[in-house]
Amino acid sequence: MTTGERIRQLRIEHQMTQEELGAKVGVQKAAIYKYENGLVVNLKRSILEKLALVLDTTPTYLMGMEDAEPAQAALTKAQTSLLSIFDELNEEGQSKVIEYAEDLHRTGYYKKHTADAADTKEA
Repeated sequence: MTTGERIRQLRIEHQMTQEELGAKVGVQKAAIYKYENGLVVNLKRSILEKLALVLDTTPTYLMGMEDAEPAQAALTKAQTSLLSIFDELNEEGQSKVIEYAEDLHRTGYYKKHTADAADTKEA
């Protein structure tokens, strides 16, 4: 199965139109059409990551580097709430949420710390 076929299959499973998927990823409907029909061979990494996030999969699955679709992890209450609110926003609002989240992530201040990092700090 090609990358385009995987994108199309997952989009349909998520009951999204090409236009809806494009809006969530930040591209036009025509771009999704091109991805699904193999007219764009080398997708940008950032687009692949966004497609994977929206389609609840991994970039490696979309690229055909793993055969089985990964098992979906259950969302936490906070994640479900965030997605629910996000889905009710228009395209501009969704874009602003993504920009804000990326800014918070970039600062590093709000990132989760792993147990290894905590052990290193204590030593």
